[in-house]
Amino acid sequence: MKVLAYIRNDYKSNIGGDSIQFTKTVEYLKRKGIDVVISSNQHEDLRPYDLVHIFNTIRIGDTYRYYKRSKDFKKKIVLSPIYWNYGIYLYKNFNKAKFINRWNMDNVLRKEVMQNVDLILPSSKIELDIIKKDFNTKRPCKIVYNGVDACFSEGKSEKFLDRYEINNENFVLSVGRICPHKNQLTLAKICQSIDIPFVMIGPVNDIEYFNKCKDENPFLIHINGLNHEELVSAYRAAKVHCLVSWYETPGLVNLEAGIAGCNILTTPEGSTKEYFKDYVEYSTWDDDHNILEKIVALLSKNKDYNLKNHIVNNFLWEDIADSIIDAYRTLLN
Repeated sequence: MKVLAYIRNDYKSNIGGDSIQFTKTVEYLKRKGIDVVISSNQHEDLRPYDLVHIFNTIRIGDTYRYYKRSKDFKKKIVLSPIYWNYGIYLYKNFNKAKFINRWNMDNVLRKEVMQNVDLILPSSKIELDIIKKDFNTKRPCKIVYNGVDACFSEGKSEKFLDRYEINNENFVLSVGRICPHKNQLTLAKICQSIDIPFVMIGPVNDIEYFNKCKDENPFLIHINGLNHEELVSAYRAAKVHCLVSWYETPGLVNLEAGIAGCNILTTPEGSTKEYFKDYVEYSTWDDDHNILEKIVALLSKNKDYNLKNHIVNNFLWEDIADSIIDAYRTLLN
């Protein structure tokens, strides 16, 4: 089986959750013996491929061009939508007509794609329900959950703690791109108010927002990026990982932090509850008092590893790859 995997052209330089989902999907499909070729070229010659797998409908421009190219070659199209209705957050947080109008106009393209691909692979039941509601698609769908590498459970905390001169595990870690969507500013304020170290790991997508975080918490530690071994050590070192974003589907870093043993506070908006059930704490992004209370409680809570076991039993990439391969074979047959 030969598969062309399509992704936005800046997935390496502008890393987001879709970048990780894409690269890990491709990696594990190849481990299972699937011949996968990566492309961001809208003029790709698709004749050699049995099917095309396209990722991400938030950035619909590239996706729509890949979809049209695949249709021109009459190829079977599999779509990992990575979709959530971002429009409501644009209204709540910006109320700028140009952003909202752009989102609504792009929905015309999303609808065409959702209604005409051959198979949709949402990463949760709630994502599937929202896609059906927003786009009235009748196309075949199969839920394929996101995954995590088992090696995130094997880190040693000392390397991270020593390098960044942190005395113990009683600090708050937040991994993800630095931008309003991820809500690090609230965490910076809260950690400063209770005199707890705050560590942000991730690229700066919004420099003005990043500077606000530093203004609120001059002692925060920001790390633009770590290699795999160092990131594993960071998760292992932290008592608490926070991702109180506008929404998460479910936040791949939550899976990484959870399998490493962190206590987790995350947003209830998105697919988080479908993945993490009652193993984590939840708070909406706009409830500062509740976020504060939950952080204090989690810092005093021992790591119990029940979440780790839940993730190992349900969300390892090698098992997720099997589900995708089954979907491919069903489609081609």
